Amino acid sequence: MSIQVLKLELIQWILLLKDIQLLDEIQKLREKSSEKTAVLKPRQFGCGQGIFTYVADDFDETPPGFEEYMLP
Repeated sequence: MSIQVLKLELIQWILLLKDIQLLDEIQKLREKSSEKTAVLKPRQFGCGQGIFTYVADDFDETPPGFEEYMLP
């Protein structure tokens, strides 16, 4: 099943709910998830600088046994 189908089924299930307490819980979960996404800061350029201190000379070479997967 795709994620879109699951989302639609969940939405349909929520629309059929009659229990106010469950609807309140769903609203609280929705508010929490929107709070988490609002807290994210944009990434800064150069924030990963210095993480990789060594790159092998043959980094771009094809590993042995993978020649058949490479484009000609």
